[in-house]
Amino acid sequence: MTSFRTIASGSSGNASLLSCGSTHLLIDMGISCRRTLAALKEMGLTAEDLSGILIAHEPTDHIGGLATYIKKYSTPIS
Repeated sequence: MTSFRTIASGSSGNASLLSCGSTHLLIDMGISCRRTLAALKEMGLTAEDLSGILIAHEPTDHIGGLATYIKKYSTPIS
């Protein structure tokens, strides 16, 4: 089953999760790494469960937490 969950939406940051089975794609990371990981944890997921991260475009409200995240995790990013 495919699901789409909004983690954050707005000028202060955007992040969503698209899931299908065991495939989980984070769309944007405009909120802090800590907040993103906390949201994933609430969904029963960890950073290691992410199949990839898709960045729609590069303004801060779409990539705000990405710099911190890539220091710790090697998730593919497009």
